Amino acid sequence: MKKLSALALGGLALAAFTTSSAPLHAQSAYVPAPGRPVAAGDDASSIAYNPANLGFLPGAELRWTMAQAGAGAGTTNGHAFDLGLPLLGLSTGLRVDLLDVSTPAGASASQRWLRWALATNLSDTFALGTTFGWSYAERGDLDEQFGVTTGLTIRPFTWLSAAVIARDWTTNADRRYDVGLALRPFWGRRYAELGLEASIHERTGDVTPRATLGLDVPRVGRLRGEVSVRDLAASPDLTAMVGLDLNFATLQAGGGAIFGGGDVGYYATAALRTYREPGLPSPKRVARIRIDSTPGVRKHVQLLRRLWRLAEDRNVDGVVLQLRAEPASSLAHAEEVGDAVRLLRASGKKVLCHLEDAGGRSLHVCAQADRIAMNPAGGLRFAGLSSQYMYYGGVLDKLGVRADFVRVAEHKLAAEQYTRKDSSEIGRQDHMDLLTQLEGIYMHDVGGGRRMPLSTLRKTIAKGPFIAPEARSGGLVDVLAYDDEIDEVVEETMGGRARIVDDVAPTNAPTWWGTPSKIAIVYLSGDMVDGESQTIPLVGIRLAGSYTIAKALKRAREDASVKAVVFRIETGGGSSLAADVILREAILTAKAKPFVVSMGTAAASGGYYASVAGGPIYANRATITGSIGIFYGKVDLVGLLGKLGVGLEQFRTAPRADAESLYRPFTEEERKELGVKVKQFYDLFIARVAEGRKMKPEDVDAVARGRVWTGQQALERKLVDHIGGLREALDDVRSRADLPHDAQLVEFPEDDDSLLIALAKLAGIAAVFPQAGAVPIVIPPALLDLARGLAPFMVYDGTKPLARLDLVGDVSFGGAPATVDDELP
Repeated sequence: MKKLSALALGGLALAAFTTSSAPLHAQSAYVPAPGRPVAAGDDASSIAYNPANLGFLPGAELRWTMAQAGAGAGTTNGHAFDLGLPLLGLSTGLRVDLLDVSTPAGASASQRWLRWALATNLSDTFALGTTFGWSYAERGDLDEQFGVTTGLTIRPFTWLSAAVIARDWTTNADRRYDVGLALRPFWGRRYAELGLEASIHERTGDVTPRATLGLDVPRVGRLRGEVSVRDLAASPDLTAMVGLDLNFATLQAGGGAIFGGGDVGYYATAALRTYREPGLPSPKRVARIRIDSTPGVRKHVQLLRRLWRLAEDRNVDGVVLQLRAEPASSLAHAEEVGDAVRLLRASGKKVLCHLEDAGGRSLHVCAQADRIAMNPAGGLRFAGLSSQYMYYGGVLDKLGVRADFVRVAEHKLAAEQYTRKDSSEIGRQDHMDLLTQLEGIYMHDVGGGRRMPLSTLRKTIAKGPFIAPEARSGGLVDVLAYDDEIDEVVEETMGGRARIVDDVAPTNAPTWWGTPSKIAIVYLSGDMVDGESQTIPLVGIRLAGSYTIAKALKRAREDASVKAVVFRIETGGGSSLAADVILREAILTAKAKPFVVSMGTAAASGGYYASVAGGPIYANRATITGSIGIFYGKVDLVGLLGKLGVGLEQFRTAPRADAESLYRPFTEEERKELGVKVKQFYDLFIARVAEGRKMKPEDVDAVARGRVWTGQQALERKLVDHIGGLREALDDVRSRADLPHDAQLVEFPEDDDSLLIALAKLAGIAAVFPQAGAVPIVIPPALLDLARGLAPFMVYDGTKPLARLDLVGDVSFGGAPATVDDELP
């Protein structure tokens, strides 16, 4: 798109050259932009002085500029009106100059210029722009002039910008060429900006040097100044300007003095923009965030970043969380949101939660707030934690399907779900132990946040679920209030009147030029499969393809602007080959750049395999991890075919030619041989972990055997390095890469939906895409869980070993079933 934009821009400039109007008698004039260097100053006034900079315009802008000075200052007097609009791949703008022009006889005349500009930023470091101008005046020598100005701006470093501009180059006027550099000496930040440039007149050979200086004044705006010298070779004439821009939210107003030739003049400017620059503090406010559907993996990160931003905003006094759905899809995610709430409070912000029909994860997050309000007609549907595991052995028997699996490690329970009708004794103990561990984390956080002794909290929760008055009397919420009463409760919480506004992330003018240093967050989310990532419609399963994730890691490693990588893992595993492919790319990336692993809801089995690249591992206390083990097998469909009346004959040239066929069981000899292979894959898994974690293989095996651990347990067993969420992982990788706190974050791989998914959204398939807003096709939760449980038979080739966590139907915290907002569950 940007290449096409550049070609279009070049074509228009060429057309201007071949169709130029009558010869000009003077340069095309414009009202100056005081203190703005030609290599910087990325606002709408760049239409006149360097159209290339319009390509870096952060947002739409409407600007007025006025200049009035004596003839000795050499400044064009008048008014200018600019409108700049950044579009997809292009930026465009219109400008009108209403000028008072001095004639050769010393008289004054009126002239109007209409300018249209087009610009494109071909990358973060390169922009090209052209302005076409037409003049209108009553005096014949000032009327019907035409001029084309083309600019090129290059920003190879965050502290350096260079520009070249050709003015009126398609006409016979006094063509002028401007060259300039702009420097930001303080680590590339915009605090101070020095411009050095020269304007060269083609006909006379005159050179006019110019220097500019811009200094940010904290909580005010920007101080601007410039000095230029005209007629340098003959009788030098000095012109200077000094002024101040005041920035208030998206408004800017400025003005200053113009000195030259013994005269003193002035200028003024004002702008209305969709972006902000540092300046006057905004009125204190309370930011309101409404959550209508449970965030998925990426929108969970977006929510965290939103809360972190509010914690740093000095103009925010408080935050209101209106929860109309669970704010997290797991206890591990709730930990991270709760941590963000505590960060808000530690930054001096008051936090209020307002609940309606809430569940346990809402209580977990809101227990960290200052106050919890609840709709009087609402309730808290929570009475403790529970978990469900489905076993499909019975249904497969009824279908005539035989599951034939071999596993290594007695705690590798995934295979049991397809061969049994209920859990084994080891499975029951493991499942209950995991639930007990999660309950301990939950009770600790809620009890600490609500300042309630653990014994009292247990007795209270055992009485649930609660209607709103019961939740208040039990100390789980503080006050009952309807939606229209929230403002009143906020003011009570804040201790006075408060300005409550919906939180909208502002668009800020860039801090750096060019391509700043970045941190890449690479996501591994969904069941791990060989090949490219894909989706199973209807049942809502997202598959993380080894090629897709490996390419994302490689891209982060080879991108020179990416200085560090956080590998965010949100998977219970899948194909062991996919895990090994991904791990290889992770190891190469960890050797090339600072690399930190952040475990979310789960990083188990194949997910844990992919995490041991050598960088430090962060896990939430409630992260599900471990499950180091392998199983292998297939299903025999002969019985099902018989029920359907399908006959089957197979022919082979060797005894094992059809051993992996889905139309016969393994023989005893084949099962024995398969056990040997599975043990080899398990030993490889152990070796990978031992190498990555710098442990002895026997020590890894002692905590492996397919056993599932929480993040807290994994820390005690040296399977992870630190307890912490994404915030702590980012802090660590910034420190390792020596990056500033506000280093830009980028996400890989791109979260693009396929055409099939887009069509499913339009169809309103609620089980997969509830956010589409159409009338949903309702799939009963029990049938949906059954379909998801049997999905591996569609996903995984029976000839390949699997490193996969047993499928948990749900760890229930009460409340309505989660509606995941940005992706498949």
